Amino acid sequence: MDLVIKYGGSLLFEDGNIRTSRIDAMCDAVRTLIGEGHAVGIVVGGGATARSYIRGLAPDYGQADKDFVAVMATRMNAMLFISRLADLAAPYPPKTYDEMVRQLREGRMVVAGGMQPGQSTNAVATLLCEAMGAGYLVNATDVDYLYDKDPSRYDDARPLEDATYAELREIVSASGAGAGQYELFDTVAVNNLVRSHIRLHFVNGSDPERIVRLVRGERVGTTVHE
Repeated sequence: MDLVIKYGGSLLFEDGNIRTSRIDAMCDAVRTLIGEGHAVGIVVGGGATARSYIRGLAPDYGQADKDFVAVMATRMNAMLFISRLADLAAPYPPKTYDEMVRQLREGRMVVAGGMQPGQSTNAVATLLCEAMGAGYLVNATDVDYLYDKDPSRYDDARPLEDATYAELREIVSASGAGAGQYELFDTVAVNNLVRSHIRLHFVNGSDPERIVRLVRGERVGTTVHE
């Protein structure tokens, strides 16, 4: 199985501190998957780092400029993984799609953050899937399932073990986020999944062993398909 793991920034920090043990465990899981013959790419979100920087910017700073600051934060987060996977990964997160493809052709694992303003790390993850020819995208978040609405805002939010891309698109369209804010997924990313027939899995990434179990064939989290 060729797969991309989108690792949510919300998993990286606790009380402003980097969860190094969790990153170590995730990198160990990646090595396990590679040892079992799977090709793996990683895209890392911005999380608290991105939000903190954006909140610290001048109020009238442009939205695209805020996006760019968030992109730089995601690249710093990606370096946390690259430093632990230095024997496998390209030394720096790619800044463009061309650079991503070049790293793959050099036989290196791609560990990416964001690339450009207006493009989420979810969208980057789908592009990496397409560049790798990967049929699976694992979205590692801090919740167990995809919900029909935001569980942090609605007490009646219902977890979904199985969903279609049409259902995901409807859920995404009901939400929205500015630079650096939480965003479950986005329409561009959904479109990329549909055009390339990529299966999406939402998994609680606080225990990376869940991702290993998923790849081995167990039912974990939510599966989103055509």
